[in-house]
Formats: sequence, structure tokens, C-alpha cells
Amino acid sequence: MVKKFLPMFFILLSAAGVAAQPKGIFQRGVERPRIDDPASKNRDQDHAFPEDMRIRMSIERADIEYRKALEDADKLNDMSAEVAKNYHDHGSLTADELKKVSAIEKLAKRILSQAGGDEVDDKDKTAQRSLPEAIEQMSAAAANIQKSMKTQTRFVVSATVIASSNEIISLAQFIRHSLKTD
Repeated sequence: MVKKFLPMFFILLSAAGVAAQPKGIFQRGVERPRIDDPASKNRDQDHAFPEDMRIRMSIERADIEYRKALEDADKLNDMSAEVAKNYHDHGSLTADELKKVSAIEKLAKRILSQAGGDEVDDKDKTAQRSLPEAIEQMSAAAANIQKSMKTQTRFVVSATVIASSNEIISLAQFIRHSLKTD
């Protein structure tokens, strides 16, 4: 009787061993991340570290991103003040200053995305402005962004920063378009 149940016992024992194997190791058709995908490399590298180290690394990344946002706000303020000063001194904008206006628009878009906002079209307000008013308002909005970002922490989503960034984007577009038509 033992001889009859012995083969059945080994079959059940081997089936239990197969069921205990981790899923996905021997399965075909399982989609794996591509090796050249940088996002998968970061995830794979992060999983190699202990939990507390991964938390510290993510906090460090967030701090670095916030410092970059502060640097962008400083650059934005400096460039817009310089464009406003040159316009008031000379009464017109040169080609280099027009490039700075484009760079100001890019910085404002980057700050907007870092603040968690979306770009909003504001065509009604810009149609009523003159060029000197637009340049002055762009400089004031940049100073407002810098002030708001310096006084707040990285944990705050500021509606002021988002609104001012959108205002700078629309003003920069207005300035570029009004100078191209002249």
C-alpha cells in the first residue's frame, strides 16, 4: 500500500515546490523595462537601497529641484529688470533683449511647471496694454515671483507664483509679437 502512495506523495511534493516559486522569474511574455530606459534605471537603483536611504535620496532630490526653482526665480527677476531698465534707457528693445524676453518666457514656464500650475491663455488683458506697460508689468511680476518663492517653503503650492508665471508668459508673448509687427 505504501508503494502505491509513494509516487503520489512525490508528485504532490514537487507540485508544492513549483507553486512556491516566485512569480515572473520563469514566465515568458512578461514585459520587463527596457535596459536603456533612464527611468527604469533610477527605479532599479532605488530599490537596491534600504527604505530609509531611498527616503533620504528622494528628499535630497526634492531639495535640489527647489533650489533650482529658486535660481530660476532669481534669473527671471534679474533678466526682466535688465530688459525693463534697457527699455527705459533707450526707448526700444534690441535683438539681444528680445532673446532675453524669450528666455524669460522659458524660465516662467519652467517655474510654472515646478509650481504645479498649467499655462493659461490671457489674450484679453494683453490686447489693451502698451509696450512700456507690458515691460513694466513683466518686471513687477518677476519680482513678485522671486519674493513669493523666497518667503515660502518647497512644500507650498503658491497660487501667486502660478498666476504671476502665467502673467509673465502672456506678457512676454505680447512683447515678442508686438516687436515683430513693428
